[in-house]
Amino acid sequence: MQNPRSRSVPSPYEIPTMKNTKGFVLCEFNSPIDHKPCVAILTLKSSNRKTGNMCQVWILRRDIKPTKAIQSGDDYSVCGNCIHRKNNVTKKRSCYVNAGQSPNTIWKAYNRKIYPDALDNIETVQKYLKGRSIRWGAYGDPALIPFSIFETFNDMAVFHTGYTHQWREKFARIYKHYFQASCDGLNDYLDATAHGWHTFAVLPVGVKDNTYGKQCPATVDNSMTQCITCKSCDGAKQNIFVEAHGSGKKHVQLV
Repeated sequence: MQNPRSRSVPSPYEIPTMKNTKGFVLCEFNSPIDHKPCVAILTLKSSNRKTGNMCQVWILRRDIKPTKAIQSGDDYSVCGNCIHRKNNVTKKRSCYVNAGQSPNTIWKAYNRKIYPDALDNIETVQKYLKGRSIRWGAYGDPALIPFSIFETFNDMAVFHTGYTHQWREKFARIYKHYFQASCDGLNDYLDATAHGWHTFAVLPVGVKDNTYGKQCPATVDNSMTQCITCKSCDGAKQNIFVEAHGSGKKHVQLV
């Protein structure tokens, strides 16, 4: 695997100001799934109503724009065996993330080299993360990130959330108790919990089933709760379920 510290950043980006920095490159690495070039990027602000203003981590192919990766199937490098990827037979995609929005924008910004290297600016990153929460995997699977990188920066924050569809894979096991195991049916749920994972189950629209644990508080009718205040999905507390949401919600089915 490529050394996650191998990125060389031009000198103008080595000492960012507190005013203009929008994010950092946490690391460049080769996907443990197919060894293709990937990058993990931390952005500092979010207007996401459900999560609140958490810092966000995006896992992208370095060499392919996210929307093109979805069309070609190269998103496999960052999404792995997630069933919400585009199905090449049905052409349907149930992922809640619109890759044409933030993922594409962040990928373009990364290729313009506007994000400083986090490891080269670690004291500055620490200042940005003081008192903040991190959402690992705003796009892509965070269990692909080298654990040393996760540990370094997660320890700077006060709280985190994270979800992985790769929980059956050997490389993801280290993230047990840090990320929720993403589940898409009862077999997933039973298997994940039997192996010691706390789970996050995505159910079809209109389905609420306490078999899968507690409904995501941020999705309860008239709730003002956000992930930033709920703090349930850190891999260490409880099992959560949510009704499918986002642009692909109508395609979500239990497996």
